[in-house]
Amino acid sequence: MKDISLATQPLTDADEKLIDHATEVTKTAFDPEKWGGAHIVGAALRTDSGEVYTGVSMPASVGRVSMCAEPVALGSAIADGKTEFATSVAVRHPLPDENRDFEVVPACGVCRELLADYGSDIEIIVPHDGELRKADALALLPTRNW
Repeated sequence: MKDISLATQPLTDADEKLIDHATEVTKTAFDPEKWGGAHIVGAALRTDSGEVYTGVSMPASVGRVSMCAEPVALGSAIADGKTEFATSVAVRHPLPDENRDFEVVPACGVCRELLADYGSDIEIIVPHDGELRKADALALLPTRNW
């Protein structure tokens, strides 16, 4: 099997602020009493013009209707008339019994597909080789061919 390398870029100050936005929305919405930790992930999405939209994961009693945080942020931006997107990030809230900090988590495969559908040049902040970097959404979908 051929190795697939990932081209990434360093974060900018604006990217660091985007992580702060995702962390803050996660702190605000997290509910440790609901389903063992509802709204555990928060996302922030920056438009090409610099506006930031946030969203939180939406767990549901029927798992299939649960939503990741990234589509919630994307929907908020679209509802506000935005169509051009630059960067997305997701941050996970530690559970009360975990001894860890907030952490950037990579978008799941479904969210990568969705973000790429709404902006083929959107960048996603991901942990990579021990540091935070950003990569093009399409680079995170190396075998996407439909």
